[in-house]
Amino acid sequence: MKNIVLTLFLLLSSFSFGQIAPPKTKITLNLPVPSSQTDVRPGPFMMLGGAAFFVGGLLTPPLMVGGSTTEKQPFYKQGGRALAIVSGVLTFTIGAGVTISGN
Repeated sequence: MKNIVLTLFLLLSSFSFGQIAPPKTKITLNLPVPSSQTDVRPGPFMMLGGAAFFVGGLLTPPLMVGGSTTEKQPFYKQGGRALAIVSGVLTFTIGAGVTISGN
């Protein structure tokens, strides 16, 4: 009973403090703004990450099924290996599209 009362008290207090409105004034930090902003393009980095996932998926050994005669499972049942290959190809392709479009 003591634990239930304590839990209810803590929940009630946290809910009541959650209803307090935030301050209306804006806080100005006055941080310095860098004079030269470098423009980082995400496309080549997406291509690099996609290629890394693709190669990682290819280097992962395939899952085998069977007792005395083992054979590879179908690609869609490979689990993490198939997911790495598919996501790597998609990320590489999207990165190439972003790089070509120039955005």
